[in-house]
Amino acid sequence: MAQQRRRTSSNNGSRQRSSGTRRTSNGRTSAKKQSVQTADVTFADYWLAFSKSKIFFPVMTILVITIIILIDLLISWNNYDRFFIMLGIELILAAAIWIIGLVLSLGSESSSDEGTAS
Repeated sequence: MAQQRRRTSSNNGSRQRSSGTRRTSNGRTSAKKQSVQTADVTFADYWLAFSKSKIFFPVMTILVITIIILIDLLISWNNYDRFFIMLGIELILAAAIWIIGLVLSLGSESSSDEGTAS
């Protein structure tokens, strides 16, 4: 009788285990569908998407100009003469760098055009 109890208890255990998966008509077991886990989105993903957008250059330009002006205000300590002198020097330097960049880019375009025309 003890052996019969062991057999029935082992049969019940196997029934409970097999009841979690059901066999379909083609013989495959159909498991419950697992939800698809999405990858964690990080700040780097947002930054990459933002850097490839059209608004990146204008926003970054405004942000850099604002930071430079705030640093000038911090350095000048409410001495407006010093603030405007520093700001004027920075504007002259920025304009000079911009003009040099334009001249260099125009020079590289004209030399590449001459090379393709030959």
